[in-house]
This record gives sequence, C-alpha cells and structure tokens, in this order.
Amino acid sequence: MITLLNISKTYTLKNESFQALNDVSLHIDEQEIIGIVGLSGAGKSTLVRCMNGLIKPTSGQVIIDGINIHDLKQEDLNRMRHDISMIFQHFNLVSNLTVFQNIKLALNIKNSPKNLRDQKVMEALDLVGLSDKKNRYPKELSGGEKQRVGIARAIVNQPKYLLCDEATSGLDQKTAYDIVSLLKEIHQKTKITIVFITHQIEIIKDLCNRVVVMDQGKIIEDRSTKDLFINPFSDITKSLIKQVIDEPTHLKDKHYLELIYHHEHVNDTILSQMIKTYDIDVNIHFAKTLTIGSQTIGYLYLEMIGNHKTKAIEYLRSNDIEVKEYA
Repeated sequence: MITLLNISKTYTLKNESFQALNDVSLHIDEQEIIGIVGLSGAGKSTLVRCMNGLIKPTSGQVIIDGINIHDLKQEDLNRMRHDISMIFQHFNLVSNLTVFQNIKLALNIKNSPKNLRDQKVMEALDLVGLSDKKNRYPKELSGGEKQRVGIARAIVNQPKYLLCDEATSGLDQKTAYDIVSLLKEIHQKTKITIVFITHQIEIIKDLCNRVVVMDQGKIIEDRSTKDLFINPFSDITKSLIKQVIDEPTHLKDKHYLELIYHHEHVNDTILSQMIKTYDIDVNIHFAKTLTIGSQTIGYLYLEMIGNHKTKAIEYLRSNDIEVKEYA
C-alpha cells in the first residue's frame, strides 16, 4: 500500500517560493489502478516523484508498505525502489543499446541472478509484444514501440508498483489507447498496482477505476471513475470532462437540459415514456455515449417544451437519470 500523509512541497528559487503540493493525503491500495489527473502545474508529477523518493517533501510522510521511505538510508531507499518502477513521457532509452540490452539494464542494476536475466528479458518482451524487435535500436522504433520498451524495462524486475508519469502524452491517440490496453493486460496478468499521472482524462476513463483530480497542489476530487463522469463537483473536472464529451458550443445561449444515463438505463425507453406521459415536445441537440471500464454512460442534450416540464424532469430523476438545467 502507498499512503501519503499531509504532503507539502515548496520550491524556492531566487528568493521566491512556490508551493507545488499543499497538505496532500492519499491512500492507494495494492492491485489498484488509480488515475491522477489535472492541468499543467497542478502538482501531479511532483506528487508521483514523492512516492518513489525522487523528491523529498518539505513536510509530511510517504509510507510504502508500512515504511516511511524518507527515514531510510540511501542504500535501503535504492533497494525499495526496485519495487517501485516508473515510466515517463520521454522514454529515456539508451540510444546505443538494443531493445534487449535496454531492458536487461534494469536487471543488471538490481544485480539479479545472471543465469535468469536473459529469460526475464524475453518474458517482458513477450508481455509487451516486442519479441521480434529485441535486436533493434531505439532510433529504429516508433514512439509507441519505444514506450513499450520503457514499460518492459519497468516491469522486468517484477515490481509491486508502477508509476506512469504522462506515459501517453507524447503519443498519437491510437497509440496512446494501445498503451492503455497494454497496461490493463499487464495488470490483469501481474496484479501490479498502477498509478497513472496524466492531463488526458479521456485516457483515465479507459484505464482507471478511481480518479484523483488535482489543482494548484491540492486534491479537489477523489472518486470512482463512473461517479466522476456522472456528477463532477469542481469546475476543473467539469471542464476536463466536457472536452471528452465534445459538448456542443451552439447551446451556450439556450435553455437546455443535460441528461446523463447510467449503464443500466442506456437502452431503456424512459425518455419516450416521459414524452407520452407528460405530453412533452423534445428537441434533441446532441447525444454521446462513453465507455467507462465495462460500463456505459450516455449524455443527451435537449430542449423541453410543455406545460408539465417540471413533472417530466422529476420523472426522469426518479428513474435514476441525472438531469442538469442550463440557462
């Protein structure tokens, strides 16, 4: 388990101070896939680097499996880091080493048994689908392949925790989703705990069961992914989700409703029943469905016209449909 208790981090540069983290507390269970999302400068990368000791917080505690890592001697901290691997936006591969050699480097650093190193490298290559690229050099690989090498190098020592810092930000959309699918597959096979840092909330929805939203060095939301998309609390979260939904801008000056359907209601006829029951005319402007893990959420933007509009809205809400009015 990873537990952060009242973590703050202040940087001082040229007599000016900047607080990157402000009293952050967070608990991450073993085998969990958690996403940490926010705009640039929210404190995400500082937070994740506190988790493996790359950054020492100004105050607070980072507790990994019951041990406060900042109480450890450097030698013991280095040993613990073998259980806390990290992948980055920039792949950090050694250009003059082959794919095989780049991955084996992690085993050499850990001083793993020499007779098992080649076997472990091939197992990691098989897991990331790059067995046929083992003798290639980084310059011969695509961006997605380089990130796969980075993932293989991170998991070859079979760590308990995998920290991903903007691991898909430098990739095109298709390649980014391929990397997400790979991480999900790795999690299913190894049960590794994954902490995924990103500003791309559309990536979070396909990978994580739980999402933490950060802003200005603080955690402003910590919810299940489904709950976050159905009913976001903060303006930052609402803004991020609207980018995924592609909410139509032509509704800006109109009085309209946003209906959010949960998985169990997506295929229901609740809307048509409402129209019949309350004699309501409906003008549908936009509709979209999102897949959140194994569940589906539907978004519907419409105008209602009729004398029983209030009762119609109450009917929808009584059937567990989220209804928000915009003027």
